[in-house]
Amino acid sequence: MFNKDFWSEIFMALRRNKLRTILTGFAISWGIFMLIILLSAGNGLKNGVTGNFADRIKNTYTIWSSSTELPYKGHKAGRFIILNNKDIQFLESLYEVEEVSPVLSKGGTLIFGEKSRSVSLEGVKPIYKNIQGIKIIEGRFINENDMKNKLKVIVIDKNTNEELLRTTEETSMIGKTVYINDLGFKVIGVSKGMAFGEMGQCYAPYTTLQTIYNVNEYYQLTFTTKGLNTKEDNETFKTELKRKIAAIHDFSPEDQRGVWIDSEMINSLETMKIFNTINIFIWIIGIAMLISGVVGVSNIMRITVKERTNEIGIRKALGAKPRSILLSIVMESLVITTIFGYIGMISGVGVMEIVNIIMGSSGAGVNTEMEMSVFVNPTVDINIVVMATLVLIISGVAAGFAPAWNSVKVKPIEAMNYR
Repeated sequence: MFNKDFWSEIFMALRRNKLRTILTGFAISWGIFMLIILLSAGNGLKNGVTGNFADRIKNTYTIWSSSTELPYKGHKAGRFIILNNKDIQFLESLYEVEEVSPVLSKGGTLIFGEKSRSVSLEGVKPIYKNIQGIKIIEGRFINENDMKNKLKVIVIDKNTNEELLRTTEETSMIGKTVYINDLGFKVIGVSKGMAFGEMGQCYAPYTTLQTIYNVNEYYQLTFTTKGLNTKEDNETFKTELKRKIAAIHDFSPEDQRGVWIDSEMINSLETMKIFNTINIFIWIIGIAMLISGVVGVSNIMRITVKERTNEIGIRKALGAKPRSILLSIVMESLVITTIFGYIGMISGVGVMEIVNIIMGSSGAGVNTEMEMSVFVNPTVDINIVVMATLVLIISGVAAGFAPAWNSVKVKPIEAMNYR
């Protein structure tokens, strides 16, 4: 049945109606093409945003000091709450808390030779690197030995490193001594992308700065948790944590300020929820486009069958079996959807691969100042592409089957007399 004459008949029918075939095929190609473009763009946005936080530990919390906005037990509104060692002891007593890292922040001017730069110096523990997803591009981060011996070592950011090395013969700042507020620190590492504008970001051992400045009050505490795997668990923990800290510092647990508490896990789950919603929206649009292509195939097949009604009547009168007539009409829709669906698939994948290569080589989609990406690897899983194309082909065949089935049920005499 599937001989040369059979296929010649199929392609002859398509060539006789070139414009109609091309317009129908374009609708199919455009549907699958736009589905791939939309899915790839959604993935690019998702990869860019989530990639910025990929190195961070998800089960982390950060507490910031703030001022109250409600009066409470004789205290006026606007009282600034400062975190202290009692908060650290309280956090360390909680079963859900694994490790606490206080953050001591000091501003100053970093000086190296004749070079100077305004920096924010933060005293932290080694775990802070993973909590914040700090990337080290040269040297190392603070370790437990630095903490234990209260060494005056420092990790500087990439922009500060480049600024200090500019117009000098030095090739690396590792091992060099820099001065911040007249205190000498040995550079042990360079971090990536943590500077903010003209202000550099540096890290030193928490114990070192605590000893130097004799500080037991903090504006920020970070800590890791265990056993909190769902949004509900984290919301409950966060609410209870706020209530207990309010009791320690004697401010209203209903106060929306007092202290700010941020959960990386909750933020991550909310972000994924947003992207899931975006993906659903993209699929709705893409499927609508595919449906429009299928409807186009169905309409074109109805018109084709209508125009060939007399031909079908003559073929049936000459002894052609309904099965062969049905198969030839259905194969027309199969050929159209397969060829143009494949063209749309190849075009969509090809365009996004080109975009990916161009963006990778030019650095587009990356905030160069913060070295944070917003749009990375805008590609789509090839399995999804193939499945969508197959669904389109099957739908196209199904769309062509209905008018074909109706045509073969018409009696030969009625078909030959059809006008």
